[in-house]
Amino acid sequence: MIGRIDVLSRAALGLLCIGGMAGLALPVLVAAGAIGGIVFAAQGDPAKGLIVWLAAWAAAAFAVALFVAIVYAAWPLASDWITEWPGYAMGFGSGGAGLALMAALVFLAPLPLYAAIALPLGATFVAGFAVPGRFLGLRRPGLRTMKRPRIGRRRWGAR
Repeated sequence: MIGRIDVLSRAALGLLCIGGMAGLALPVLVAAGAIGGIVFAAQGDPAKGLIVWLAAWAAAAFAVALFVAIVYAAWPLASDWITEWPGYAMGFGSGGAGLALMAALVFLAPLPLYAAIALPLGATFVAGFAVPGRFLGLRRPGLRTMKRPRIGRRRWGAR
């Protein structure tokens, strides 16, 4: 059973949720670049189509680099709970919600671009930071303790 998830592991899950957001952005950006490039080329502007295609794929490459960097930095700090299926579901679920919120804020809200990007990133981090103690029936995580099988230790000097 899980007792408590320390602050560093919670922060690691928050970063991994942002990493999940970047990982989910990859197929979205690749598809948007291909479709946008085809649409502009079909409308008679192949140069603009090529620019849209290359810019979207460059953004996808940046998303992959961001995903790898975040996972490489935050994974060792994550607790065991985070590296099992509930952590993956939480990371990619909140990452997808954050990505949808980012798309809505960028294209529909009258916000500056930096705010439309920073708000979903912050919300995704906060979701990843706040949820672990209450996920999958851990209603009062402070009352439980982590139980591990006791493995005999060899004492120095004992044979």
